[in-house]
Amino acid sequence: MHNIRTVEAAGGLTLDANDKILFIFKDGRWDLPKGLIERSNSASQTALTEVAEETGLESADLRVLTELIPTVHVSKFSKTRTLKQTRWFLLRHNGATSTFTPQREEGIVHCDWIPLWDLERPLANCPARIHYLVNFWLKVRKEISL
Repeated sequence: MHNIRTVEAAGGLTLDANDKILFIFKDGRWDLPKGLIERSNSASQTALTEVAEETGLESADLRVLTELIPTVHVSKFSKTRTLKQTRWFLLRHNGATSTFTPQREEGIVHCDWIPLWDLERPLANCPARIHYLVNFWLKVRKEISL
């Protein structure tokens, strides 16, 4: 059996006041903000930090509502294949939603709030794990008290 390095990450499925979902456009595909968990941060703090850093939203305007399901995928990290385990959190953004500053050094060229009626647009061009996560949230959202 092959030994494969495992890295842990956290990210956010972020909702605005109208339940639009925040997507980033990176490397030619729609995605959700996420990043590696550093030793000094919790998974939920990492999710908040990554959403703020990758989109330019104010971290003070973000809060964690609950943890969602995790995803696992093989990724290239430091030119080595790794198994990336991502813990996902449902976040709420309560600030102004009109201004983004995409983190271009991470390859993010665009950020957008996508209404539920338009989810086919990003879901048609996103990683399978994001499609899975969003569809999971759509199925359980009525059961999660926001």
